[in-house]
Amino acid sequence: MRLIKRLLLIMLAIIVIASLAIITYAATPLSSCSFPEKVVSDVSTSGLGQSNSSGGKPSAADHVQYANANDHTRLAYRAYAPTSPKAVVIFYHGSGANSGAGYQPIGEELSQRFGIATYLPDIRGHGLSEGPRGDAPNVQQVYDDVTSIIDTAHHQFPSVPVFLGGHSAGAGLVINYINSPHPEAVNGYLFVSPDFGPKSDTMQEGNGNFATVCVKSFIANALTGGLLKGHAIGVRYNYSEEQLKSSIGLIQYNTVNMALALNPSHPPQEVARIDKPFGLWIGAEDEIMDPQKVAAFAGLATRVSQQSSTEIMPGEKHLTILNDAAKLMGPWVLQALAH
Repeated sequence: MRLIKRLLLIMLAIIVIASLAIITYAATPLSSCSFPEKVVSDVSTSGLGQSNSSGGKPSAADHVQYANANDHTRLAYRAYAPTSPKAVVIFYHGSGANSGAGYQPIGEELSQRFGIATYLPDIRGHGLSEGPRGDAPNVQQVYDDVTSIIDTAHHQFPSVPVFLGGHSAGAGLVINYINSPHPEAVNGYLFVSPDFGPKSDTMQEGNGNFATVCVKSFIANALTGGLLKGHAIGVRYNYSEEQLKSSIGLIQYNTVNMALALNPSHPPQEVARIDKPFGLWIGAEDEIMDPQKVAAFAGLATRVSQQSSTEIMPGEKHLTILNDAAKLMGPWVLQALAH
């Protein structure tokens, strides 16, 4: 009996010491990360007052509409719709960007040339969507927002097939959404220069110096089961001062919560669970993702591999491919409808 009591006391002591260590580590300032723990105060907490790419307030000409998230946050999206669309494409922007940062031609061309209605959402905390810049209440809320946009499309165009896609980290968000609890059913997926997350080992060496990660914030968040550091800055995007001061509304930081929502945590298993056919395109000269590794990694989606398409586009880079994205996605969607 004494031995059992002694063992229990030792185990209790170990638990207490470990808990204190975790709390102490999680509460340590992020000085070693070389950027602030929270977004600086002069960054707007609402996108509704931001200007559009032409410098004025959003207008009908900007195609900006709003949907309500299940927590009543207003989610902005740019909508491009022909009279009788053959399909709807919902396409998410990349890290730190928004739908007005070079994605508008995708909506215009898919709508006008291919008869496909296109929604280009701003992730909460980005662009013209509400919410603290680069942050989310929790990871699941970001996935719930995707459902809200899909539901909006179904409501506006009943019985019209919906395809979900994204560029770079927007594609990572779609992968995570597919693996989230009770995702809304869609007809297929579209991945352009997809970022399958750091754990996929599909990035170029050095990641093109695009982002700096505060690893200790993610460790603290994981050690505490998500209780701490969710709203701490986890990733700094290395945009230039000139880019940040431009009128397209880029943001420099994402919190741990937002970064986790955009980056698959177990990429091999998550890609393998893709449940609908997909089209994937990546530039042969992509500076951030390794095109050969990305194409090989997409092959893990064996359930839909024979119905899916992966192409490496000659001469294209991580962003220049957006100029031709509609020409790539449009025919694929129409072909998928024919099947």
